[in-house]
Amino acid sequence: MKRDVLEDAIESHNEYKSAIAEAELVDFNEDGFKVKFEGNFCLSCCMDEYFIDLIYKLEELGLEVDFVDFHQVGEKAFIAEYYTT
Repeated sequence: MKRDVLEDAIESHNEYKSAIAEAELVDFNEDGFKVKFEGNFCLSCCMDEYFIDLIYKLEELGLEVDFVDFHQVGEKAFIAEYYTT
């Protein structure tokens, strides 16, 4: 997996969605990565859609990843885990 492509996808996500859910890369290795999502999105229904949207952006950039899981790390923050396929 190319880290620069992942960072481009996160930057694109933040360009359009940071007012509701800002994303930040917190862990990266060749097998997968973790992204922290923080914001008011966690107060809405279907909040996991923000985690899935990142997969679609990565697919547009030529990377295939799968969503593993997420867990809460603060009042309005979650860490989502992905692995490369």
